[in-house]
Order: sequence, then structure tokens, then C-alpha cells
Amino acid sequence: MDLSLDGKKAIITGGSRGIGFEIAKTLISEGAQVAIVARDADRLRNSAAFLENTYGVPVLSISYDIKNEDQVNNMVLEAHDRLGGLDILINNGAPAGGAGYSVENISDENIWENLDAKTVGYLRCTRAAVPFMKSKGWGRIINVGGMAARNASTIPGGIRNAGVVVLSKVTSEDLGRFGITVNTVHPGGVRITDQLGTWNSPTAGDVANLVAFLCSPIASCLTGESIGVAAGGG
Repeated sequence: MDLSLDGKKAIITGGSRGIGFEIAKTLISEGAQVAIVARDADRLRNSAAFLENTYGVPVLSISYDIKNEDQVNNMVLEAHDRLGGLDILINNGAPAGGAGYSVENISDENIWENLDAKTVGYLRCTRAAVPFMKSKGWGRIINVGGMAARNASTIPGGIRNAGVVVLSKVTSEDLGRFGITVNTVHPGGVRITDQLGTWNSPTAGDVANLVAFLCSPIASCLTGESIGVAAGGG
């Protein structure tokens, strides 16, 4: 199926490894131009070089901190200017969530840290990207959440991923009239290689394929949705 992504400009946060890296590969293979962004500058350069060598196209890499508003704004502006536009934002770059805590020993600081790193971090990226999408009358925002939003998990993990769902739903209603869709994808227990996970665990490629579809013009009827990729697990 032709997803009509040729020439689309995409930012992928957390794009240097794992799910974000797989999304970058999939979007590039569909003809999109991508900027991968993350905190680790060395890993970013290596990942961008791999993508360039594999696909024979330039790949932009930008190091930033999702918890720093100025860095987020500068990252989005740089990506827009160097790519020559911005059509797609993949919010995937959040630090790992906190470990499991009981109700009695979890701290307020742990909750706030997790919200800042993911829910508010995604909001920062969205807020910076939206003006460029509105000016074109078209855009796609995909927020990568987690099954902790649906299942009993850690308190901080559940709260921050549930927050991502709310963020997507509210922004989808706010931005729909500008031709911008916003959706959440919840990966289950993803196995990155064939040696890890069980038979019914989704791969990073499974997640990337769904994200690519949601990015495409043919998915214009889907917005505000929260979609699990658990392959029967999760």
C-alpha cells in the first residue's frame, strides 16, 4: 500500500534506538525526510550515519533535552528549517519511567518527574510544532504511550501514560479544524530482536508500521484514538 508519505518532513524524538529508530527506518522507506532527536549526541550521530548508509538519503540528527523548553523550541525550529518544513511529529523520546513503588512510599517528586519527562515533555514538543503544521493546514502527531495506561503497572508509569492519552484526546479536538490529527499508540512488551520476548510479543517493526499508517493522508479519519499494539500480550 502506498502511504503517500513521499516528501513529508518528520521529527522523531527518541529516534536513535528502539521503537523510535524503527519508526525512522519505516518512514524513510516510505519516502519521508526525517530528523531523529535524542539526548545522547554520539548515539544520534551513529544512528543517523547508519540510516544514511542504508537508505542513501540524508538524515538530520539533533541532540536536545525534552525537559528543557528552550531546547525543545530550538530543536523543532532547527528541524523545520533544515528539513524545509514540518508535517509529522512522533513523540517517543521520554526517559524510562520510575520503578515500582507502593502507595505508602512513592514520593510526590517521583510523580512530578515522570509527568515532566513524558506527558509535559510531549506537550512541549507539540506546542512547538503546531504553528508550522497550522500554517500548512495539515499535520500528524503520534504520541507513543505505553500499556501502563491501561493495565495495573507502576504508579508513575500509569499516571504519565494516562496523561499522554488525555493530551492526545484534547489536542486532537483542538487541532482537528486545522487538518492536524493526533493519536496515541501503546506498545506492549516489545521484543527488539527475534531472540527476545515470546511468540505473541509485538516487534518494534509492528509498532512502526502502525505509526506510519497513522502518519499518512489515508488515515485522516482517525484522530483522538488510543491504540494498543500488544499482539495478544501486554
